[in-house]
Amino acid sequence: MLSIIIPVYNTEKYLSKCLDSVLNAVSKLNFGVEILLINDGSTDQSEIVIEEYQNRYPDCIYSYSKPNGGLSSVKNYGLDRAKGRYVSFIDSDDYIESEMFSDMMNQALAASADAIVCDIKLVYDNGAERIWSCTNATKAEVYEAVIDMPMMASSCNKIIKRKLFSEIRFPVGINNEDIAVTPIVLGRAKKIIAINKPYYNYYQRSGSIQNNTFSEKRFALLRTAKICIDMAKELGSEKQNIIKNSLYAHQILALALYPIREQSFFKRRHLLGVYMKEINSMFPDFWKNSAVRTYGVYDGEKEKVFKQLSIKLLRRKCYFMVCCFWTVVNIVLNR
Repeated sequence: MLSIIIPVYNTEKYLSKCLDSVLNAVSKLNFGVEILLINDGSTDQSEIVIEEYQNRYPDCIYSYSKPNGGLSSVKNYGLDRAKGRYVSFIDSDDYIESEMFSDMMNQALAASADAIVCDIKLVYDNGAERIWSCTNATKAEVYEAVIDMPMMASSCNKIIKRKLFSEIRFPVGINNEDIAVTPIVLGRAKKIIAINKPYYNYYQRSGSIQNNTFSEKRFALLRTAKICIDMAKELGSEKQNIIKNSLYAHQILALALYPIREQSFFKRRHLLGVYMKEINSMFPDFWKNSAVRTYGVYDGEKEKVFKQLSIKLLRRKCYFMVCCFWTVVNIVLNR
């Protein structure tokens, strides 16, 4: 009934906690489950941990080892071998709540849902926590409510019918691979259920892909966004617009207004120039998009001013001015 795909790459320090949480959650189910542990060429002791758990739980854990190819290749590898009606992806340095699979699967099966999503809890090294809702409360339709969110692309807080991945694979060799795939498979779903409970614990560890020192490698999201927009043509104009609005505002624009803004002044200026040139080249309708033009309009007054002034300066290619403005913003925020 359920295939749980867990990519593993150099996470020996976190893997046991992840697997214990998954096994605890699986124990509450009364149907068949397979856990696919896929070692993507780890150079630490992850393989030893995998073998230990596979030996202890041979009835449900299946281990695989492959040359390093990145997250996309591992997810594709898992999809090619999964047998479950539903599929779930769990990162090997994260962990889940014990009720995640039972609550989500019970609701999915009772309602004959094609996909079900839950909130995400961000867990930091210093003990701080932050809840990211899986839905936009201002949107009435479930698909738009799920897609119109910053964390909508994550594959880890979702359980999706495996058949929805038919003829779709994660783009190999590119970070932010979920951006290309998740909106499409959810767009194929006839029925989606959202549970506003943080069952998935997303560990914000230093050294992870998303928390490494910022570089132009992060601009890969432009390529995955373009792949997603091109594939969305199969879904019809309404869902295409929903996807484009979310990608433009919550992914592309947000990368400039937050991670790039937080860099030192001269690095920020360089990165911004390169990034905006790529945006203007790849997405000629970017500044005409309604979600971009209204980004921040419904936020608090300070956030609204920050976002709207930033957009006006960026649209006019006043990159030096916006970098100066962001210096002031950073000083105010750090007080």
